[in-house]
Amino acid sequence: MATWRARAIKMYPSGFLDTAEDVRITLLAALCSSRQAEITDALVGLLVALVHKINARAERRVGKQLTPELKKVRGKEGILFKPATAAVDKPDEVVRRALLSVVGEKTLRELVAKAKANENARPAPAPVRARPSAPCWCSRS
Repeated sequence: MATWRARAIKMYPSGFLDTAEDVRITLLAALCSSRQAEITDALVGLLVALVHKINARAERRVGKQLTPELKKVRGKEGILFKPATAAVDKPDEVVRRALLSVVGEKTLRELVAKAKANENARPAPAPVRARPSAPCWCSRS
């Protein structure tokens, strides 16, 4: 097959007219078959590269959206403000004495007030939406 293809590539189109019909058909069939395989392989390679690029882009996009969420400590304000609330609510306890040595009573009261205000003002997280890979005008007939 490779020799027939090599022979067909070397010939000019007018040279095929000088050969016998069975040889001409054999040479052209070998050339077309090998070119078809090369073109198919090239198209598959392009498709694989395109899918890889789309996947990489989607992973980056999802990573950008989820990385800050993963880095956040869920309920950290509540965790931090529970000791402050306990210190303000129970003034004679050990927690209050430990916190007052580091932070003043006024600061503790402000933290508790801020925590209560933030609880009510927290926005709901935005839902992650899947978008089409191509604009809508591409798929129109």
